[in-house]
Amino acid sequence: MIYRKEIMRHYRTSRHNNTTRHDHNNKKKFKYLTVGLAVGVLGIGLTAGVLTSAGNHTVTQGTSSTQEDPDAITYKGVTYVPKGNLETYLFAGIDSPDKVTDIKEYDGTGQCDVLIVLVRDRSTDTCKLLTIDRNTMTPIRSLEDDGTYIDTDIAQISLAHAMSLDHQTRADNTVDAVSTLLGGHKIDGYAMVNMGAITIVNDMVGGVTVTVEDDFPDSDTLIKGQTVTLHGEDAERFIRERKTVGDGLNDNRMNRQAQYEQAFKPVFQAKCSEDKTFPLDLYHAMEDYMTTNISAKKFSRLALLLSDETDEEKLTIDGTDGFDEDGWQTFTPDEDSLQEVILSLFYKEKK
Repeated sequence: MIYRKEIMRHYRTSRHNNTTRHDHNNKKKFKYLTVGLAVGVLGIGLTAGVLTSAGNHTVTQGTSSTQEDPDAITYKGVTYVPKGNLETYLFAGIDSPDKVTDIKEYDGTGQCDVLIVLVRDRSTDTCKLLTIDRNTMTPIRSLEDDGTYIDTDIAQISLAHAMSLDHQTRADNTVDAVSTLLGGHKIDGYAMVNMGAITIVNDMVGGVTVTVEDDFPDSDTLIKGQTVTLHGEDAERFIRERKTVGDGLNDNRMNRQAQYEQAFKPVFQAKCSEDKTFPLDLYHAMEDYMTTNISAKKFSRLALLLSDETDEEKLTIDGTDGFDEDGWQTFTPDEDSLQEVILSLFYKEKK
């Protein structure tokens, strides 16, 4: 993000002053680490037992695979087997107001402000939604500007999308980071949407009504205690503002995003009830702001599924908020909570 520009400037200056390939790679990796992330400090708690692999499945402390069924795992004395017939999608909100274009210069922008995983069980046509904190410390790949792999280290998951000059490579790297966090489980589809699309989507549904629970010092319309219908830039400000609102922490912003989601759903449902092609219109309106491998037809089906009256199950990962040595926010997942979320999304108890 822009608040890291001094660190990015340091990286670019350092890389310019080095001529060997070895030093170039070290400085490139330094770009990745010094956006507020000291691996020696941040690996504590996460690497103590979060991710060791057994095939394509996560094994954490207290978890093991079984010899009889290599796809089964045992966690705290209970054996689980993979669910079948699942579809997994990742939706990410990117901190860029612009349409999707190839990046001309690395400047640290383009991080993920919002990360939501949708797992659909086709057998029951039910969905589970997992919201991932952008500051979650997890293994992510550090890349050259052209996308060439350098190394993998523990870092904020939001940074995975700022590792390359190409938006497709950024999307792939974010998918990889989320898959890694979730034990290597496959992400079938993704949509990375630049935040510039917020106002378009918000206004297409006719605005979203919320009660403002924080002071917004930079706004004359978002007044604490008042119920307002968000239009235009107010919608983006309500969803994105962090530093000047409340305690300035990401938890506060995530709470507002959840509040907005709850208020958005009924007006979206109403639009879909009026016109079944509305999700398709929405998809095309976002195309210039979106990197995705989800077809318009599939997007419309998912949107209509989520717009029905059945409430989807919502999951979060518990953990510890903190700060690194440079003062940037971190979120270290609790091992048991992470494992339980993975089990809930992808496994069922063996009968």
